[in-house]
Amino acid sequence: MKFKIFNLSNLFILLTILVGWFVTVHVIEPFLHYYFQQTGFLAGSNFIKGFSSYPGGIADYLAVFISQFFKFNTFGSFLVIAVATLQGIIAFDLVDRLTGKYKLRYAVFTVIFLFGIVVLCDYRYPYYASIRLLFAYLFVWIFSLIDSKSEKISMTAWPLMAGLLFYLANGSALLVFGLSTAFIVGFTNRHRIVWLAVPSFLLLAGLFPYLGYHFIFQTSLRNIYDITMVKPPEQLAYTQGFPLYIYYSLLPVILLAVLFFNRFPGKAKSEKGKGKGKGTKVAPKIGFLRQAPFILSAQVVVFAIGGYLLFTKSVDPLKKQLITIEYYAENEQWAEVLKLAENIRQYDSWVNFQVNRAYSHLGALPDQLFNYPQLLGVNGLIVDPATMVGGSTMPSSDLYFDLGFMSESQHWAFEAQTLLPYSPRILKRLVMINLVNRKYNLAGKFLKILDQNMLYHDWVRKYSAYVSDTTLAANDQVIAEKRRFTPKKAVINFEIPDGLKLLVETNPNNRMAYDYLLTYCILDSDFRDFIEYLPLYTRFNLKKMPRSWEEALSIYIIRTKTKPAFVTPETISKTCVQQITAFNKTVNQFKGDLTAAKNTLKRDFGDTYWYYMLYLNPKVTSAQKNKTEIR
Repeated sequence: MKFKIFNLSNLFILLTILVGWFVTVHVIEPFLHYYFQQTGFLAGSNFIKGFSSYPGGIADYLAVFISQFFKFNTFGSFLVIAVATLQGIIAFDLVDRLTGKYKLRYAVFTVIFLFGIVVLCDYRYPYYASIRLLFAYLFVWIFSLIDSKSEKISMTAWPLMAGLLFYLANGSALLVFGLSTAFIVGFTNRHRIVWLAVPSFLLLAGLFPYLGYHFIFQTSLRNIYDITMVKPPEQLAYTQGFPLYIYYSLLPVILLAVLFFNRFPGKAKSEKGKGKGKGTKVAPKIGFLRQAPFILSAQVVVFAIGGYLLFTKSVDPLKKQLITIEYYAENEQWAEVLKLAENIRQYDSWVNFQVNRAYSHLGALPDQLFNYPQLLGVNGLIVDPATMVGGSTMPSSDLYFDLGFMSESQHWAFEAQTLLPYSPRILKRLVMINLVNRKYNLAGKFLKILDQNMLYHDWVRKYSAYVSDTTLAANDQVIAEKRRFTPKKAVINFEIPDGLKLLVETNPNNRMAYDYLLTYCILDSDFRDFIEYLPLYTRFNLKKMPRSWEEALSIYIIRTKTKPAFVTPETISKTCVQQITAFNKTVNQFKGDLTAAKNTLKRDFGDTYWYYMLYLNPKVTSAQKNKTEIR
């Protein structure tokens, strides 16, 4: 019977692993971790040297190697499950060998397995925390094997193992090892003298990191002891929460529970059998609730419900959507950006930024600009350098590359590289910028670094040919276009409108730069520059003036009571004239009370420039001006 239950337990463990893999693939999606954290692994010796100078660095190096494969969602999910499974197997194997009881093996495995996955619901989670903990589990398991053979050898080996583990996986892993091995020694105590080892283990687990901090390693005391390290980049700052603390405490707690219940074992009841000979014992009758099948079934039900509630609590759909939008934008899936943005009801500045980029790449920025609330005005279009933070450097570099402004794209790419020096995304951007600028030697140097990343050999091979044969770059559609668009003169500390004007003057056919310039003007209520550059729209063979431009032009005409020379009766559509008339009529119906008119105007004109001017423009949202209509 035990054999059958043992197999049934393994079967449920296998099913749990499959369910965990499915959840990881479709709910967590590790490829978002790869994108968001910009994992960059290099095969060179210089790369590993950076990990060998501090406690936990070797585990971190292994974590970077593993997590780079998160780029492939299915395979990355398999690696996540493999690590969590190995931790769970080590835990139940320890319990099995210590107690010889299999009834709770499913519970022991599953609780560790679940938390090994749940921690990844936070996309800032540093995966090295899982690998460090895996080292601790392996060392505990090895110590248990040694201790089962010889107490003397295990007592001698403990400080050596502790020192090695501290270097490989840091002080937090050492603490897990110290607590777990102390409980194992307490459980297998065959001589009372061994109990002296328990406080010694705990003391040394706390002392080793302290000595390392003072005499060996140049790092902070917090980073020596803590589970995760405090270091840049800012956008990847991870806040430790209860899932991580529980994850790290599970093995010691389980072993402590085993130790506790071992000290109070249940007494088996037996009675002498009748008719079976003197002294023959009959196995006591076991109640249904204590039978192995029921216990196993109860564990499965409890963890199925608990796992569901745990993931429901841990998964933040909004944060995942925001990261997914950034992913789509990086991969130029503009239609997907807009589709996902429609499902996000809460305003977000970076969604605003990427939606505007998507509109522009799809040629719809001036027509659909106010389909998304432009609550930040021009700062939702282009990030103000004065407010730039680490997380906005690379998206800004991407935007300037789109516009054809190579010097600014390179500026922000270098800023991003100070935080993420080995990011494939940044290295690729720097390669493309230098190819556009015809700086082939620099492009070759960045390609050489990127070639140490095993996932980008094909990309490197393609663009290395451009360095070897410089004539090939001119036939590349993207490079050729950016060469036409990028200004020939260097510009430093420019104002954003001046930079956009320079792009338009450098190449009047740069439609994206032109759209951004006019959009910047109307969002900033700069009608002077707007009217100056608006007549150039005819060069793009537009059948009609885009919606936001004609709405802004109509306001200018009404306010100044003059028509620019380029305006004809066909310039502003009849639909626009009818709408602005209706807009002002609605305002007058509320006798100029803009607060009272807001809901009605939002319902009928919420996607117009006029509504933006009165209610959304950052220049007026702090204090409504006393206007009765647009004039």
